[in-house]
Amino acid sequence: MAGLLVSVRSANEARAAVAGGATIVDVKEPGRGPLGRADPATWRAVRAEVPAFIPVSVALGELRDMAAVARIDPSAFAGVDYRKIGLADSDDAWKAEWAALRRKLGPGPAWVAVAYADWWLAKSPRPDEILDAAADAGAAAILVDTFDKARPSPLDASWSGFVAEARARGLKVALAGGLDEQAILALAPLAPDWFAARGAACVGANRQATVDARRVARLALAAARPAAGHRSGLEASPRPF
Repeated sequence: MAGLLVSVRSANEARAAVAGGATIVDVKEPGRGPLGRADPATWRAVRAEVPAFIPVSVALGELRDMAAVARIDPSAFAGVDYRKIGLADSDDAWKAEWAALRRKLGPGPAWVAVAYADWWLAKSPRPDEILDAAADAGAAAILVDTFDKARPSPLDASWSGFVAEARARGLKVALAGGLDEQAILALAPLAPDWFAARGAACVGANRQATVDARRVARLALAAARPAAGHRSGLEASPRPF
């Protein structure tokens, strides 16, 4: 059974996510892209609203914006459990740049690496390259997301080997990218640690709208439903890259 991560943009949305059964509350600003960085004041407001036993994660945008991210006061991460940054439009120096950013921000929340399932659209490194770097860097988890939210997610059973390898290398796994209840149920045999949602958790399934507790509850129920079938059979699926 998987948990449910819900991305919110305000303390009010955080209350709705918690009421609906989110097991992680993620803070981002969807108007700024797939991993849009919210202001640290929003991080603090959400953390104050979310019970201490529920982890809070924050999106930091893309590594191409690392100059702005590096200026964040480390104290802004107080109470935050996870932080993640995307790799859209990265060049060959991305590993060194990500390492430099981690050193600059110092100790604090655990790092979550982000692999775009549609990496060719994001002009991001391939997911297997990011998995290797995340494991080598001691990241806590890897999130598989989509860059283009207007397109259907390419996640399917062929990602089972990727999930299994991440788990074998000590990483927790979150699957995201426009997932609704049906998509979560279809991907359940991959057995990630979390499913992540924004759009499907919002009024009208519009990621720019407001998180709705009833929608969150339905997604949480789908995520927690035990997967049918045998996961071992999926692990033999070829990688999609």
